[in-house]
Parts: sequence; C-alpha cells; structure tokens
Amino acid sequence: MPVPVPPDNEDHNSDEESQYPNAEFIDSDVEELQSADFPTYFAERDGRLFHSHGSSLYPMPVDTPEQERMNVQHRALVELMGGHYPRGCPVADVLAEDPEQQKFVMDVCTGTGKWTMEMARDFPHVAFRALDIVPIATRLPLPNVQFTMHDANTPTSYADGTFDLIHARSVTMAVTSYATLITETLRLLRPGGLFLSGEWGRYPAFHPDFPGSTPPTHAPALATFFAHLQGALTARGLAPLSPPIAALLAHAGFVDVTSRDYYMPLGSWPADAALRRLGRAFRAVFMRYLASVRPVLVENGGLSEDDVDQLYQNVENELRTVQGMVAVFHTVHARK
Repeated sequence: MPVPVPPDNEDHNSDEESQYPNAEFIDSDVEELQSADFPTYFAERDGRLFHSHGSSLYPMPVDTPEQERMNVQHRALVELMGGHYPRGCPVADVLAEDPEQQKFVMDVCTGTGKWTMEMARDFPHVAFRALDIVPIATRLPLPNVQFTMHDANTPTSYADGTFDLIHARSVTMAVTSYATLITETLRLLRPGGLFLSGEWGRYPAFHPDFPGSTPPTHAPALATFFAHLQGALTARGLAPLSPPIAALLAHAGFVDVTSRDYYMPLGSWPADAALRRLGRAFRAVFMRYLASVRPVLVENGGLSEDDVDQLYQNVENELRTVQGMVAVFHTVHARK
C-alpha cells in the first residue's frame, strides 16, 4: 500500500458520515419494507427495526439505514478484492456449465442479496438459493435466483449433495455454532464442492505498512469499543470463533483450505486516490455500524447511553486523525 498522506480538509465535517461520501457507492434500489410485513417479521425498538424471530440471537437492525450500510460495504469490498471472491479461488471452475448437471449455489445469511444477484448475472446458467432470517432482499429476483427465509442455526430441507458452492459472508453475528454450520455445509456440498467464507475481524488493526502502530497506544478508543462489543456479543451467546474457521474446516475433513486477508482502509490516509476514496466510504460504513450496534452495547455491554456517547466521540476522532487504521476481512475457501 502506498505511503500515507495526512487527512484532507474534508475530514472536518461530521455530516459526511450521515451521507456516504462517494456517489458511486450510494445504493439507489433499497427496498422499502411494507408496513403489513412489520408484525410478522419485524419488531421496532428505539426507532429501529429488528427481526422478530424468537430464537435468533442476531443483534443488528434490519431497516433501511442498515440495508444501505450493508450495500455500500458490499460494493467497497468487491472493489477492494477485485471481484466477488478472492483471487485464486476456483469459483469459475466449480461453476463451469455442465450439460449433464444443473449447478447450484447457496448464499447463507444473504442480507440484502447483493452478492447473490450479482453472481447470478455473472453465472446465468447457475441456480442460486439465498437464505436469510428476514425478507429484506429484493422482491424482483433474477430468474435463476430464489430467496428463502431460513435461520442459519437450523438444518435446511435440501437433500445431501445438492450444492456446488456455499457462500457464507458476515454470518458470525447470526450463527451460534460455526462448527454446526460447517457440518451442514459438508452435508449439502457435492463431492469437490466449494465452501467460501468471509468475516470482518472484530478488533482494531493497522495496515502491515505501519508496524510501529498498536491499537492500545494509537487507537485506544477503538480498542475499547471492540472489547465492549465482544463482551456484549458473548453475553448474548455469540462467542468469538475458537478455533478459527480454517482450522474448523480442516478438522471437518475439507481439503485445499486456503486463507487470505484483505485490508480495508478506515479513513482518508492512503496516498493512492482509489484507496483513499474507499477509505472515506468505509469510514462512513463504520460510523453506520457504530449506530447499528449501539443497542447491543447498552443492553448487553454494561455501558450507559452517556458512556456510549463519549466512547463514540473518541472513536470518531480516531477515525479522522489516526493514520493506517484498517478493517481486516478474513476469507477462507476449501473443497469437500
């Protein structure tokens, strides 16, 4: 990554974070939920919409602001990775058209369905099945896409060996046992099938080009935020992954287990113009993320509203002034 430059003059305006700073990242087709759907699928708390599924521990809101955040995060991630999956991941080989057999893909915890819809355009001969606990994905799917309501903590009704590829991105706030998810994945994949995982690290980090920077010293507020967040999630029953996903896959019998990390800049510190643009957009994403997890910190993290206000003020200051901060996206793919 290029040598960083000081933040530019745009960083003084906090209003930047209320509207994503780059027009090309703004989503224009967020589906407004119908009021008739609210009692069935949603519960309103403190002006935000949450799922109303009694058994799910998923703590994030599912309303339009959160959908916008998820969509901008998706677009930034695709730009950073250079595609919808890691370089070198054999997705194209696994999904190559076969006149003898229909190819199937499952997307676990699909959210707004952006990954599924865009992949379905790239692979029109493949049948996509996208699962989530709430119906917030588009109601106008492509012909080769089917969205289904399903709790990822329970087995699906699909037969053994149905899928060629199973994709699970940002599922650890919804899945109570990743080992159980892997067991179900192993059942559902065909021989040679591919599992693709991607998770954001819930910890403060600096780009490797900044070896002298450490979170406790250079980003103490962000370190405090993540410590409280992990404590709150653990209190809800969402403990951190141990062992890591790659180790779980290897233990389950998957082969060709391959890991790769991507470093998303947080803020306008990169010298490279494209990365600086990404950093600004992702800082806005992270500010929305702070708002989305606020109820968890108050309800389960032992913090008062005033505590969170002060913590968030300090975090925002670090996001604007500290050089080299990144969000780490961990990817793992493996074959059955």
